[in-house]
Amino acid sequence: MHEPLDQSTHPHEPPQKMPLGKVVLINFGIMLFYLAVTGIGKGHDYGPILLDAMAIVAQTGINLIVGLVLTIGSTHHKPLGKAMMLAGLLVGVIGFGACLGKYSAFN
Repeated sequence: MHEPLDQSTHPHEPPQKMPLGKVVLINFGIMLFYLAVTGIGKGHDYGPILLDAMAIVAQTGINLIVGLVLTIGSTHHKPLGKAMMLAGLLVGVIGFGACLGKYSAFN
């Protein structure tokens, strides 16, 4: 009799946590790995820089496509999809900056 009228009868589910930190850390690890591998060789031309740029474009594209599919496809994986799209954009922006910085440092 003394219960509030607007009380919900369904239990509240906690919101899903966004796995942004783990996804960004994994993507930055992958990016740093291939930036280091292409920096091992001695090349004074644009070959290693173009290889870095193509790898960054591929990684960014894969992250954006998989993130979009996960975001649209299922409600269970929606936070993971959003995290992958954001990580893809971060890898694209920071990766190209690192690529240009690597070129200016070694030439």
